Amino acid sequence: MNWKFLLKWIYDRPLQKDELLGNDYKIEKCVGMGGYGLIYRCSHIHTNKLYVAKQLRPSKALKKKEKQRFLQEIKLIASLNHHQIPKLIETIESDKEVFYVMEYIDGLNIEDLLFYEKQTFTETDALKLIQKLLDALAYLHDKHIYHHDIRPPNILIKENNLYLIDFGLAKLAVKSKEAEVLKQDDFFDIGECLLYLLYSTYTGKRKRKGSWLTELELNDATTNIIKKLLGIDKGYQEIESIRHDVDNAIKKLLLLN
Repeated sequence: MNWKFLLKWIYDRPLQKDELLGNDYKIEKCVGMGGYGLIYRCSHIHTNKLYVAKQLRPSKALKKKEKQRFLQEIKLIASLNHHQIPKLIETIESDKEVFYVMEYIDGLNIEDLLFYEKQTFTETDALKLIQKLLDALAYLHDKHIYHHDIRPPNILIKENNLYLIDFGLAKLAVKSKEAEVLKQDDFFDIGECLLYLLYSTYTGKRKRKGSWLTELELNDATTNIIKKLLGIDKGYQEIESIRHDVDNAIKKLLLLN
């Protein structure tokens, strides 16, 4: 038996339903567990309003470097003010524990929409969703912040509105060389998300070595966007160029329909 693993598991045991977080929040449910943190849905004990809380794993909180990294994450989130990014409410810190509480978005992430709700996205639908994602990303990049983890579980949809969540890997980069690498990583992730959405309408049997270029029947404009995002063709330098191409691709598709 791996006693070290067992002790760590016991030490990092998630808070249980109805346990208090700080003085004002009651745990409703642990909704996510990563190697770095624990995510809870909680409610304010006086208003019953729902929130999301992220806890640095207790085993990590004992390490100065890990705790400092988590506090930097909080500082970054506190600097954000955009309607597509959940707002930071407050930070709760003690010698042994660190949490932050955020606005709760009662929506579904893209992964759940596709796999559990069986929702499909047409080519036009997928591009329109990417338009919204680009709005949030443009705001971040203007502040020299790069999300670095754009993927379906981190994109929430509520009443046709899109929200970008989970800034655990986000980075602030002012130096041009580092910023360019991080920017291209975000662009690549957008390309992957677009393909993920487009495959929601694919009915064929995916081949192990099959290419999206042969499996998906896409408008040339959409194909060119994906190639640039993934770096197959010369990549985009700025978000505005992606927006321009996405807008034009949508217009072409609407004319065809």
